[in-house]
Amino acid sequence: MKNLKNKVKTNGSKLVNVIISIFIILPLCYLFYINVEKAGGADVKVEPLSLKNTPPDSALLKLQAAYDNANASPNEANFITLSLQYYNNAMYKECITAAQKAIKYNPNSYSAYNNMCCSYNQLGIWDEAVVAGKKALEIAPGDQLATNNLYVSLDGMKKQYKSIADAEALVKDSANEANYLNLAYLYYQTKKYELSISIYKKVIEINKNNATAYNNICSAYNELGKWKEAAENCEKALKIDSTFTLSKNNLKVAKDNLKK
Repeated sequence: MKNLKNKVKTNGSKLVNVIISIFIILPLCYLFYINVEKAGGADVKVEPLSLKNTPPDSALLKLQAAYDNANASPNEANFITLSLQYYNNAMYKECITAAQKAIKYNPNSYSAYNNMCCSYNQLGIWDEAVVAGKKALEIAPGDQLATNNLYVSLDGMKKQYKSIADAEALVKDSANEANYLNLAYLYYQTKKYELSISIYKKVIEINKNNATAYNNICSAYNELGKWKEAAENCEKALKIDSTFTLSKNNLKVAKDNLKK
C-alpha cells in the first residue's frame, strides 16, 4: 500500500485530510535460477553494488556471500544468484540491478529477464515488467514460469491504466485538489513524469501551500535528471513544511547531482 497524505484548506477555514491510497495486491511471482558457465569475451565493467539497508538475520549471510562472489568473480551465474538473494530479501530494485549486470555478460539470459519481470511486478512498475517478461518468453518460448509472470504483468498494467482512465474522468467531472493529486500520482507511477508535473502544478494553482505537490514535482524532475528544477521545488516544499523528510531526501539527491 502506498499512501500520499497532505493537509489542505478548503474554501472555508476547515482543514481536511487528503489521502491518496493505491492498493496493489500482487500474486506470487516466480523466479528462476540456473547454473551457467562464465561468459566469454571481453570483461564487462561492473560498478560496485551496495548492501545498504539489508536485513539483519541469516538471510543477510547468504546475500553477503552472493554479493562477495559477484564482485570477486563477476559473471552471469554470480549476478543471477545475487539477484535471487536480493529478491528473497524483498530488495527488488537491487534485484533488477543485479539482473541487468548479468545481461551485460549474456544478453540472452532468460533467468535475468525473468527475475527482472518478477521484481518489476512487486514494485508495480507494470510497463517495465511486461518488457522483461516478453523478452524472457522470446528467449524461452512457452516457458511456464515466464508465462505466469507475464500474465501478472499484463493484468497489473491493465488495472493501472483503468485507474488512470477513472482518475482522468474524475478530474473532468470535478477538477479539485484531491482529484488532481490522485491523477498526478498515477502519472508518476507510470513514469509519465512531464504529465505528472503538469498536473501537480494545477494542484499548486489551487493551493500554493501544498508541500506534497512541490515535493512530488521535485521527485519527478529528479527522475528526468533536471536537478536544478528539482532542487527549487524541494526547497519550496521545505519552506512550507521544514520537517518534510521526503523533501529533504529528494533535495539531497538533486544537490548531490548538481555537484557532479
